[in-house]
Parts: sequence; C-alpha cells; structure tokens
Amino acid sequence: MKPTSKWLLVGPIIIVTLAFWLVSQPASAQEPLRHVVTNKKVVALTFDDGPSPKYTLLILNTLSRYHAHATFFVIGSEAQHFPHLVSDIVKQGSIVANHGWSHLNVRREGARTLWADANKTAKYMASLNIAMIPFYRPPYGLVSSALLKTFSEQGYRVVLWSIDTKDWARPGVGSIIQHVTTQVKPGAIILMHDGGGNRSQTLTALNTILEQLTQMGYKAVTLPTLLKDGMSPAKI
Repeated sequence: MKPTSKWLLVGPIIIVTLAFWLVSQPASAQEPLRHVVTNKKVVALTFDDGPSPKYTLLILNTLSRYHAHATFFVIGSEAQHFPHLVSDIVKQGSIVANHGWSHLNVRREGARTLWADANKTAKYMASLNIAMIPFYRPPYGLVSSALLKTFSEQGYRVVLWSIDTKDWARPGVGSIIQHVTTQVKPGAIILMHDGGGNRSQTLTALNTILEQLTQMGYKAVTLPTLLKDGMSPAKI
C-alpha cells in the first residue's frame, strides 16, 4: 500500500483519537500552545493564510527535499478555490489545520462568530474527505478567554507560536532566516506564511532554514508529532 493511501485510511482515526486527547486535557492545558517541552531536536514549521496557487506547492517541494513536514493553517475560502492544493499538503505528509474561513478579527467579531467561521472550514474539509487536525490558529494571533473556552469546548486546541519570522512583512530573506536560526530551540513552533501575498522571500528563506536546521541536528515535523515527542505543552 502506498504511504498516501495508508494515511487516507488511518488518518481520520488518528484525528479522532487526538481530538479526544485534547478535550481530556486539564484546564491549564487549554491555554494557547506556543511551544512544546522536549529534549529532542524537533521543531514545527507552520504556514498560515494558504493555500496559494503560486507558493504552496513550491513550499511542499522544498519540504520534501529535506524530508521535512509542516502544519498548514488553511483559510477555508482559499481552500475552496484550490482544493487540489489541500490534497497535495496531505499527500506530502504534512498536516492541514484550521485558520478559519474569512480571516476574522476576534476583537471585532467575538468568539462565537469565529467558531462559526472556523466550523465552516471544518465542514468544507470534511466534504473533501480531508482529515483536518483539530488545531486552530486565530487570525492575527489574537486570543481571548472566550475564544479559548469556545474552541476548547468544541475539541480544538488554539495554537500560536514561539518564533515569528515576520515573513508577512517581507523584511528580507536574511532577516527571515535569522529569526529562526538565532531563536530556535527544541520544541519551537515557527510561524511562516504560504498565502496572503507575495511569499517569494519565504520560499527562498525556507530552503536555507531547512538546510541550517539540518546541519544543527534539527528535524521539522508536524504539530501532532511534536506533541508526541514532547513531555508537556508549555507557555513561554
């Protein structure tokens, strides 16, 4: 059986199991996940705002060259335009997670509206038979106690990051690389973007980032793998 076919069969079972684990965690564990405590040299690359017809597949190709995998927090409305790219993410061995449908601001819309927005994305992924992990990254990284409570009640974990590459601002390839290589440590969650604008700097930087992480002994894995390798979630 091909690896892709095997994942399509067992993936939903893994997702359901993980969702049960998330709900069963103590209240303190329902704070935003920013990094994972681990002794292993593993990190999670995460990409927001895609999928992008120009950059997502190129990013997946770069990941594959380094035997790396990532977590893609997709926007539902973008996925609706490019569903084949969502399938490509899964085929590469990376993971699809939830970034909402319309990139809403919780301070303006409220937690319940953001949940309805995210649930629309979840339902659309289910219609594609895509196993989407129950992790949610709130747009702009904005959280509230109501949002954390609402998503926790729905079996979701809110995920932020420990390293912001600031690639969204297009600060230069060198700056993006430096943000990672000077801050990286075991269990880091790294924020990057594959959509939402010109991501050419991100794509170029990613190759060097993966090369340098490899030289430093690090492996880029999905968030579920990072959690599996970790001792416990931690706030920093």
